[in-house]
Amino acid sequence: MPNTLITPIDQDDLARVADLAHRIWPEAFAGILPADRIPGMLAEIYALDALRADTAERGHQYWLATLDGHDVGFASAYRTDGRVWIKKLYLLAETRGLGLGKALIATARAHFGAELPVALYVNDGNAAAIAFYRSQGFEVEKHVPVQMGPYQFTDYVMLKPA
Repeated sequence: MPNTLITPIDQDDLARVADLAHRIWPEAFAGILPADRIPGMLAEIYALDALRADTAERGHQYWLATLDGHDVGFASAYRTDGRVWIKKLYLLAETRGLGLGKALIATARAHFGAELPVALYVNDGNAAAIAFYRSQGFEVEKHVPVQMGPYQFTDYVMLKPA
């Protein structure tokens, strides 16, 4: 049985999150986002200053998932408007299906309020992520336009009741 661990991190470890994002995104968004957009989005969303602002200014908590001592994924979440919002949740492809995504969601919920519903945004073209979230009890609440820097998308807001 692999040794897995979910640990909260502070600003000193945010470079590990950025490194993982650069490894995960090209595969996770292949066929969903234009390949030429991914490097620019990563540069904006996972710049250390942006990640630090998440924690210092927006109240986000980040967690790293490790498997046998190696970083394999991460999540971030925050609490607002009576909900726990999962902002980011990504795992290396070879670690999906091991229960780490479920554990990251449970960790965020426990940290911010187990009695609260959990919500998140997911790209409406990301069938694998949508299927995973449905398997965890999330349902589509609404379909919304999203602006990330200069990029426009449509996402689902998915909600898991308390």
